Amino acid sequence: MANGLVRRVITRFPLTSPAARVIINRSHASGAQTPPAKSESKPGGDLKTFQIYRWNPDNPDKPKLQEYKIDLKECGPMVLDALIKIKNEIDPTLTFRRSCREGICGSCAMNIDGGNELACLKKISKGPSSMISPLPHMFVIKDLVVDMTNFYNQYKSIEPWLKRKNPPSTPGKEILQSKEDRKKLDGMYECILCACCSTSCPSYWWNPESYLGPAALLHANRWIMDSRDEYTEERLEAVNDEFKLYRCHTILNCAKACPKGLNPGKQIQNIKKLEMTTP
Repeated sequence: MANGLVRRVITRFPLTSPAARVIINRSHASGAQTPPAKSESKPGGDLKTFQIYRWNPDNPDKPKLQEYKIDLKECGPMVLDALIKIKNEIDPTLTFRRSCREGICGSCAMNIDGGNELACLKKISKGPSSMISPLPHMFVIKDLVVDMTNFYNQYKSIEPWLKRKNPPSTPGKEILQSKEDRKKLDGMYECILCACCSTSCPSYWWNPESYLGPAALLHANRWIMDSRDEYTEERLEAVNDEFKLYRCHTILNCAKACPKGLNPGKQIQNIKKLEMTTP
């Protein structure tokens, strides 16, 4: 157990144990590994090198950074455009998640040049090279695809849905909410569960099984603050735990990493204040 935790924390390399088997969700699975085709440079081209983390669970070799050179004049402006170009034209075995290309689904979250980003929203940086790797301190399934099982289970544990003790005042009608109460949800409902914030948090790196992390706690506060929800006290009690909530030390890496500009640390602080003032 201790050895497994240390390996998770100090490296981004995946465990090669057969126990690390999961279902790849929203991933672009590729066929058997084949030698990548060589990209050809053209006169007047603007070549950029992408160093991409590669690991195949069917291959016992250690993870490595593989270089690909593409002409930026023949590629879209975003990192996801470069990844798609590499997969379509150079190496079809490259594996990564992507879906909407609009910064809505959160599928293409990865570490780009040292920061957690959405590849569809991250512009290709200037300079001769860029490095792309999976979200840090997560078990890698293949290449840039990480295991999100624990992350989603933590989100599920805060019961992210409206809970009522009494039926609506008008049967068959929606539960009304004032503009002021609705405004309290701003900065929380926009979260797309990309995991950029949680995987940038040192407390989450060290306690991923017990600390809920910035994303799950942000959503917990979203339902705590919802005027239509009638389980506020129960929700506060559920997260009032030394590890679930109080592992947050307000480092605020989460706010810096969030591609939607949210501040999970602020929402966690609000939960802590409510824990102190709620009888």
